[in-house]
Amino acid sequence: MSQPAIQSNTIYLKVLRPFWVWFGRAAERVFHPVEKLFYVAVVKQISWLLDHIDPLSHRIEGTLFKKILQVTIFPLFMTATVVIGFNLVKGGYTSQTFIASIGMYLIYGAIWMPLERLIPFSRKWLKNSDGSTDVMLLFGNKICGDWIIVPLQFATIAIVVQEISPAIGQSIWPSSLPLLAQVFLLLVINDFFRYWYHRWMHENSFMWRWHAVHHSSERLYWFNGTRSHPLERLVNGFLWAIPLAFVKAPVEIVFVAYLVSRTIGRFQHTNMDVILGPFDYIFSSPKNHRYHHSKNMREGNTNYGGDVIIWDLLFGTFYLPKGKQPSDDIGVGDVVNYPQSFVGLMLAPFNHRALQKQSQAPVKIVAAE
Repeated sequence: MSQPAIQSNTIYLKVLRPFWVWFGRAAERVFHPVEKLFYVAVVKQISWLLDHIDPLSHRIEGTLFKKILQVTIFPLFMTATVVIGFNLVKGGYTSQTFIASIGMYLIYGAIWMPLERLIPFSRKWLKNSDGSTDVMLLFGNKICGDWIIVPLQFATIAIVVQEISPAIGQSIWPSSLPLLAQVFLLLVINDFFRYWYHRWMHENSFMWRWHAVHHSSERLYWFNGTRSHPLERLVNGFLWAIPLAFVKAPVEIVFVAYLVSRTIGRFQHTNMDVILGPFDYIFSSPKNHRYHHSKNMREGNTNYGGDVIIWDLLFGTFYLPKGKQPSDDIGVGDVVNYPQSFVGLMLAPFNHRALQKQSQAPVKIVAAE
């Protein structure tokens, strides 16, 4: 190792690392009681109510009623999202439109929570010890989104459209297509950018340390699609700005496509044992996305699509073996004890190498006396 590298490493070990450890412990002392209080006051109470659905869940096992639920839930919610979305923007996009869309997903959540208990993919995933952490991550990303990401998105669109080429996108959007086709087309275009960015986060070691926060969850359920680091969300925000700047889709199409994307995102992480059939080869579905969260990197480095799975099919990263079910043992494959608290997840990208080394350290076996 060269002399500058040795000096840099010495400074890190003697100054920065002790400070970083102290900062992490101090932050944990502040935020851990908040997480604990929210868990006891809210998450635990909701879990207690949902526990009453478990006996019914066992009774409908193997029945026609369950089969009907498994087949119809996804197309019903997708249809409802499109219909509600277009109705919300009949008079243009307003602040009331935005508020109503939030209300729609609150109602969706109130329906999905009991459905996950009624027809669970994994009963192990029903344990709700991480709910308070995910809520704190949602609010953290919400603040980051409203104050940083959205303004940067608008700035990006303005620069691309006004500075690079004012003529780009003025007449290329196919407005004559049926509205539903336009929504799907925008999802496909946007997902092209998301696919390559997502794939890069998995295949590049530096990017993986940020994206690993999303994969840290040891279960999948409808709400933890929001689990991600704010700095990752910052870059992710541009992935909506770039295609919109070039294609100039109507605001109604953009809004409905955004709602559909959010619905797909919730279904990706759902613990519902739904049957999608051919939809598994069109959308990023619960079944193929569960493989994406596998600890086995050969399975995990597949199915990168955010909304659609088309680009995975085209570029050879689609994985959905017939006659096999994805495992419910998920998480970060290269770190054994990945942090699960809010503060731990915020600091994890900066500590990723140390976490990897701890996982690779030999286990001391103490002989029994």
